[in-house]
Amino acid sequence: MSSWSGVAQAYERSFATLCGGTVERLLDDTRSVAVRGGRHLDVGSGTGDLAARAAADGRTVVAVDADPGMGALTERVVPGRAVRAALPALPFGDGCFDAVTANFVVNHVGDPRAATRELARVMRPGGRVAVTSWTASPPTWSELTTYAFDAAGVVVSPGGRLPPELDFDRSVEGLAGVAEDAGLTVLDARELAWDWAVTVDDLWAGIAGGVATAGQAYLAQTSAVQAAAEQHFRRAASERAEGGLLHLPSTAAYVLCGT
Repeated sequence: MSSWSGVAQAYERSFATLCGGTVERLLDDTRSVAVRGGRHLDVGSGTGDLAARAAADGRTVVAVDADPGMGALTERVVPGRAVRAALPALPFGDGCFDAVTANFVVNHVGDPRAATRELARVMRPGGRVAVTSWTASPPTWSELTTYAFDAAGVVVSPGGRLPPELDFDRSVEGLAGVAEDAGLTVLDARELAWDWAVTVDDLWAGIAGGVATAGQAYLAQTSAVQAAAEQHFRRAASERAEGGLLHLPSTAAYVLCGT
């Protein structure tokens, strides 16, 4: 289970653009049930990008995030539509929404199956739930941090994995199994792939700001180790960048569900 407390600004500058790579697919696959004023719930709204684009598409949007910093970012782009709440306890009645999206949320919660059951509960009969998750494959960007951290002598604590009875296989098949356990019918299950274009400065801002496991590990180091890690990261990333940008192939598990 990941903590996102206090990292909203750093996330907006960095990894939010990574997570944005799947937004268009989620919107496309829920458009048929939420067009022309249909009710759309976006859970784990983050910066509010998906919610804002859904609202621009003519949908009646409600955006939920557990972190107050993320909620403030969402409120900025969809005023009056942001609600502070956390899975698996959403403050909505059964079957309230035509479309429900959860972009990189169930892989961060303490009970992914309970969370997905809650997504299913608030979807109306005939609606759609679209969910993404990171897989077990190390992301391309982590090659840079792994190299820099090893070179700097960063001590990384073992990751906080969920208990086996709560965890799921971080794959397309594993995410589909979570959806099926929640009583949903999986209409599509696949791996999504896209190119994440990000500047070296913006990616480093996410790490230095404490985003994700790598960011938390960085903040736990001494100032000397932090300085060495940044130096190694910037050197390696600059060598890989083209025209000031890193182009990092990215993938995620994706499922589209109905009833």
